[in-house]
Amino acid sequence: MTEIHLETRRSFSPRSGGVAWSRQTSLNNVMGWVIVAFVALVPIPFGSGRPFFWGVNAVFVGLAGVAYATGLYHLREPFRHSMAHFPVSATLYFVFMLYLLVQVTPLELVPFVVNWLPNLQIHAQSGMTLAPDRISLAPGATWLMLLRWGTFGLFYFLVLQIASNERRRSLLLHSALMTISAYGIFGLASLLQFGDTVLGLPKWAYQGSATATFVNRNSFATFLAFGATLGCALFAGALVRQLPAPGEAPLRRNLDPTLLFYPVALAAIVPTLLATQSRMGTLSASVGCLVVIVTALVRMPKLWLRALMLVPAVIVAGALAFFIFGQDLLERLGSTATSSDVRLELYKQIIAMIAARPWLGYGGGSFELVYPLFHQLPVSPDLVWERAHNSYLALWAELGVVIGSIPILLLAIVLVRILGGIGAARRSWGAQAAGLGVVTVGAVHSLVDFSLEIQANTILLLFITAIATAGAMRNKSSAR
Repeated sequence: MTEIHLETRRSFSPRSGGVAWSRQTSLNNVMGWVIVAFVALVPIPFGSGRPFFWGVNAVFVGLAGVAYATGLYHLREPFRHSMAHFPVSATLYFVFMLYLLVQVTPLELVPFVVNWLPNLQIHAQSGMTLAPDRISLAPGATWLMLLRWGTFGLFYFLVLQIASNERRRSLLLHSALMTISAYGIFGLASLLQFGDTVLGLPKWAYQGSATATFVNRNSFATFLAFGATLGCALFAGALVRQLPAPGEAPLRRNLDPTLLFYPVALAAIVPTLLATQSRMGTLSASVGCLVVIVTALVRMPKLWLRALMLVPAVIVAGALAFFIFGQDLLERLGSTATSSDVRLELYKQIIAMIAARPWLGYGGGSFELVYPLFHQLPVSPDLVWERAHNSYLALWAELGVVIGSIPILLLAIVLVRILGGIGAARRSWGAQAAGLGVVTVGAVHSLVDFSLEIQANTILLLFITAIATAGAMRNKSSAR
């Protein structure tokens, strides 16, 4: 008797680069464009640095999440990367969110906890004593922080799903680079051609510095630093893809004209970065790009000699950019010592603030309202310190040294995951190098500023690191 064998398999399509084409692919393609549009629009309203825009962004991401989950339900398809793939990160994230809820819960609703809490009284420098009825001294600000982090978590989860395909990862990252380049061009035009305005409005701060749609030049500098690092990573990634796979003959290395896209993008980003006059923004971009370059040279050791040949050209281009756009930045470098003294005094008072309540914190997002209780000379009383100018200290002040360290641990886990596969990566190398670079930029700049407390920057960081994480995943579903 003739045997009949039935075999089912996913169809293949040229659009997916020869990988499996599933019903979920079309949904991911659509959601990919939605996410790209969101990342491009988030910086427009002053970097989304105001509560109203946090709410708008939360609604948008929430609706996108509901639409995506509904689409998967009707397709009867699972998530490509579930939370079970990230048990430690997911647990830390939910502990963080739960603690924010604990901070805003009135203590009379949890009387069994009160006996376990230390004295919640706060003794201000003025001699005034506060006896709050909950852990957070600013419950409204803590609710807003809970809203922001809910947005971040869902956004990161969505990007993980749509970035499971290699071609889509490349499209997402190149779209981000084009977006950042466009903001760089607009920032320079706003400074030089549109009367030094922000969205057509007269500036109320940072006159003479490129800020584009951001209010703070340092926040915009971080945004551009992410772009510079991304450009370097994608350029190096294009070279890594030309490396032969194990057992393959060496590939021909003719110059690919598309490689010229990356220097053009950097030419739109770097001059504007210098025009921001941000000292730490420029430094963090340099460190991020250096990390990517060193990682590329380790991956491609034969490029060391060619890289050295490019050094004179890089020096000439950098000197020219500094001469045209970096004169004011050079002048600001001369005042670095004075600025450092002021910041150090500020940090001393914040550390004292943390020491007064090291485990509980004063409430997520509460720094602006709580720091005046500890503000004293020699930190100038003429300035209102709305931010800690150090995101690490801000987290520990608001959430305590244990829970406040969770965001740092989450980024560290991302780094470990990226580094775990970058040595052998080829097609996904650019994405992983970009993730490594932008985390470096954010970590360095956060030492002296609050750029990652501006939502547009956080969204961009999460976007790139989620793509990098998806590229580093080693499971069968990552091909769809």
